[in-house]
Amino acid sequence: MAFSGSRLVASAAAKLLGQSRQGFTAVTGVSRSLLTFSAAEGHSLRSACFSRSFTRSMWVLCSKRPDTDLLNGGVVKLTDVNKTCSCCGLHTQGDKELATFLSKEIESEKDNLQETPKVKDFEISSKGAEVTLTRNFDGEIVTIDFNVNLSVDDESMDEEAEQPQMVSRPRFTVELKKSGGSSLSLNCSFTGDEGTAEGEEEVDVFQIDEVTLHEGEGEWQESSYIAGADNMDGTLYDLLMTTLEERGVDNEFAAKLVTLSTSHEHRQYIKFLEDLKSFVSK
Repeated sequence: MAFSGSRLVASAAAKLLGQSRQGFTAVTGVSRSLLTFSAAEGHSLRSACFSRSFTRSMWVLCSKRPDTDLLNGGVVKLTDVNKTCSCCGLHTQGDKELATFLSKEIESEKDNLQETPKVKDFEISSKGAEVTLTRNFDGEIVTIDFNVNLSVDDESMDEEAEQPQMVSRPRFTVELKKSGGSSLSLNCSFTGDEGTAEGEEEVDVFQIDEVTLHEGEGEWQESSYIAGADNMDGTLYDLLMTTLEERGVDNEFAAKLVTLSTSHEHRQYIKFLEDLKSFVSK
């Protein structure tokens, strides 16, 4: 799935920054963050603001504004930060610039928005960053839950591709619930493998990390025992993977889950931009 140019540049720049954090300094009596910008002309760059290798910025750093000047080391200093707008006397000049940028960024992200895909045999529901897939398998309820927060993988960026993609590969939980109320929960994660090439032995694109059992309608408790897959007998692990495959949770399903998660994460990011714009515009 292609995303806006500034979002892709930000991910690549964050990888070069090596998960660094931007320094903060005082500017004209008010502490303001120093924003590092890309040397590439014609592209806006989101500054690195998290410790993760993939980061996002919400500032246009390469535009020339009369209230900015260039410092040594390629850092932009924002001035007149106490200046208020004329509409209500509450918004700073920085708020106005942020709102203007967000309007353009929202439009750009929406231009690259894809439709939410369907997953065969599963009903899909969501609440914020959380997504749930549910199906009935011979009287057994199969539920798959995942959260798209911090799930975008910067390693999915293909430098040789004409249109680099940002992909969401979240951890997910598969719960198998019997009619009597007992449940088997398996926490899974993606391995990073791309799948099986023609003529090669099949490789799992996801793995089981933890397994637990619990009884009744209640959720998992801290007192419940968790079996780690690292210390599990190999035959038992393979049989549990077969159990998932028989219920439709296989490599093909995992690929669809990635597509679904990537689409949902993108929509949540756009909503975040819209909510942020609403906040700074009040």
